[in-house]
Order: sequence, then C-alpha cells, then structure tokens
Amino acid sequence: MKAYSYTAYTDAGRRKRGTVVAETETQAVQQLKGKGLFVSEIGDRARPDRGRRGTAGLWQRRLTADLQMVLTRQMAVLLGAELPIEAALDALRASGHTPGMDAVLARAKVALLEGSPLSDALEHSGAGFPRYYIAALRAGERSGELATVFAELADHLEETGADRAQISTALVYPAFVAAVSLLVCAILMTSVAPEIVAMFEISDRPLPPLTRLVLDVTDWVRTHLPLLAGMGLALVAGLIALSRIGWLRARRDAVLLRLPLVGRLMRQAAAVQYLRTLALVLTSRHAVLNATDSAAEVLTAARFRQEAAQVSEAVRAGNSLSAALDQLSFVPPVARQLIAAGEMSARLARMTERSAVLVENALSTERKRIAALLEPILMMAVGGFVLMVVLAVLLPIFDLQAMVAV
Repeated sequence: MKAYSYTAYTDAGRRKRGTVVAETETQAVQQLKGKGLFVSEIGDRARPDRGRRGTAGLWQRRLTADLQMVLTRQMAVLLGAELPIEAALDALRASGHTPGMDAVLARAKVALLEGSPLSDALEHSGAGFPRYYIAALRAGERSGELATVFAELADHLEETGADRAQISTALVYPAFVAAVSLLVCAILMTSVAPEIVAMFEISDRPLPPLTRLVLDVTDWVRTHLPLLAGMGLALVAGLIALSRIGWLRARRDAVLLRLPLVGRLMRQAAAVQYLRTLALVLTSRHAVLNATDSAAEVLTAARFRQEAAQVSEAVRAGNSLSAALDQLSFVPPVARQLIAAGEMSARLARMTERSAVLVENALSTERKRIAALLEPILMMAVGGFVLMVVLAVLLPIFDLQAMVAV
C-alpha cells in the first residue's frame, strides 16, 4: 500500500486536495472517481525515511500543536470505544481535517498495513510528535493500554496548550502597546529629530548625550538593516535546527538546564512525563524494571535519559524503586517519599500516580505565575524604552528654550 497525494475537482468545480491510500496509482484514481472527483494531479507521497536522523525532515512541515492535540483526543475516544486502530485512522480521515493531517494519517495507515506498530507509524508519518509522545505510545502498546495512553497524552497536550494560550494572551496587550510605541518613536526619530539636529548645528551647540546616543543607534540600525534582517533569518533557522538535530538539541538542553527559571521548568516537565509513564506501566501490572525502561524512553534531555538508565540498572541490581529514584536529579524528594510509601503499603502504582499529579500541579502553578508576571515586566520595559526616546527628543527642545530665554 502507498499514500498518494492528489488534486481533484468536484462536480461543482471546487478544487480539493488530500491523500488517498491504494495499492497502485490506478486504484487511487478509481477510488477518487468513485467519490465523484475528477483527478487533475496525483503522485506517490513518500514517507519520511526511517533511517535518516539529524537533518532528515529538518524543513518538513509538521502538524501544529493544536492539530496534534485534536488527533490525540480523537484517537483516545475512538480506541476507547474499542475500534481497531486501522478503523480509527479511517474514521479520522473521514472527518475532514486539513490536508496536512490527512497526509499524516494516510502515511500512518500505510505503515500500519505493512506491519509497523502504531507508535512507529506515527513517528515516521511526518506529524512531528515529540519523543516523549512516541515513547508513551510504545509503553501503552506493551501494556495493552493504548487508549488510556492517548487519553493521558491528550490531557497533557490540552493543559500545555492552555498554558501556552494564557501566556500568549498575556502578551497581546504589551505587544500592541510596543508596536504603537515603536511607530511613534520611529516618527519622532525620522521627522522631529532631524529638525532639532539642524537647529543645533546652526546654533553651534552640542546635542545632549542621550539625544546623540539615540541618533547614533538609529543611524547604525538604518545602515545595517540588511545585515540585521539576515541575522534574524539565521537566528530563526538556528532555532529550528536546535529543536530537530540531535547533538544540537543536547547542547541546547545542557545550556537551558543551567538557567534558574527555565531549568526548573524543564526538570518539573521531565518529572511529570517520567512519573506518568511509570504509573501507567505499573497500573498495567508490569514489572518495575519494565516500567523504568519504558519511562526512560519518554525523556528528551540526554542528561535525564542517562540518569533514568542508571535507575533501571539499580532496579536490575535488586534495589527498591524509591531507592533507585535517588539517581534522578529532576524528581523532587516528596515524589520519592510518596513512592516509598506506596512500596510499603503495596500501593505502588497508585502512589506513583499521586506523585505525578503533585508535580504536575506544581508545574501548572509555576507556568501561571510566569504568565501573570510577563505583562507588567514587558510593560515596564516598553515604557522605559519610550521614555528614553521621548527624553532624547525633549531634552534638546528644553535646551533651545533655555538658550532663547538667555
């Protein structure tokens, strides 16, 4: 089976694009004709190469966070209703999502029909799911709780999306004020400031230091604008590469973990992912060693994965889970204490789940606090910049007035 991308037209002349799964191109055309579509273009939509890493798929268009959330939630509902995986993928494709999601689902179905598990099919579908997402699906496949994993992943993505939306909302007003302020400052520096400079040149008086500084910066930006634009594009490309190339991502994580606030958030997020997966596998009555191995695959930071591997080695050597978790720098002590209590009371899975909820609540509170602080901090920064520009314009005016008065 192959996935074919097509461009076709309806009886009403409306263009439609999408992806169809078929053995051959002829069968794909026949399927589309059976739906009342007139095919104008069709071609084999190859899946991303499984063996390539690093720069593979670096510039490939991926599903947005919102589409990933929608796909995950709908898969949780369909699998929870005990639909087969292939039928669930077909139902999602029939629901009329974007062409990008349709292509992802088509590639996943092709891989599924070739014998790949769903986790591998989604990993190589081009959707851009993060590593912890795929690792959690593999844990769900091993434990037979795939629907539960999809539901928990959907909850996580929805909560992350809500936090992201809250931060974006907090940035709307400061961004609007900053845009208007920059426009006003640009008008002042391009129309008012040159007139003031001309007056000072006639009077042979030196400009105030602040005014001279602002004018020099403005002239420098105007002169080097193409260079600054190129540097901005290079920065965007670098940020994309940092998130998609393995060794660059490891360097980035090592730097971010040293930052006070960002490092704490990364540790809390890793703890939530690790403990959630641990609890899921333990709830499915799997051995503790299987649970630690599955949870280690969820982590994205190289340092955390090394620590998680040491946990598995400690459990394999006969240590208790709570003692082995001392190897992890990102799991808080209170979570380890809850897990130790679970071992003593024979309620390990339940207490592991409680520890995950505890850390997740702390992470959510931290994110909300950051969102609440962003707006006043940004407003103060914008206000300080505007004040500096306005003073740079007003100070020479006051100086001229003082000269005339004398």
